Amino acid sequence: RSIGFDDRVERPEGCTPTVAETEHPILNGIPKQWPTFLGYNKLVADKPDANVLMSVDEDPFLSVQSFGQGRVAAFASDCSPHWGTDSFVNWEHYPRFWAQLVDWLAGR
Repeated sequence: RSIGFDDRVERPEGCTPTVAETEHPILNGIPKQWPTFLGYNKLVADKPDANVLMSVDEDPFLSVQSFGQGRVAAFASDCSPHWGTDSFVNWEHYPRFWAQLVDWLAGR
């Protein structure tokens, strides 16, 4: 759907997502303190079953939902340098986060 505005939220001063759901399998064993990001896409978690796992200010940063027999996830920033800073890409929990996200999406 067209949202009618630029959904980029540039944060050159940096922003750190807040973890709301530490017990979710995607975030299992990953600390609540995340590295800084330099921006993200503004998401809206307006589906009844959407689960916002992380946010920046009031904006969803990582949102997930089961749908039918599948699962969906929306990660609002970069997985590589641009908005994803070197501190994120080189973070010791970076591989674990992506592996757990893919595992959860695959239903494992």
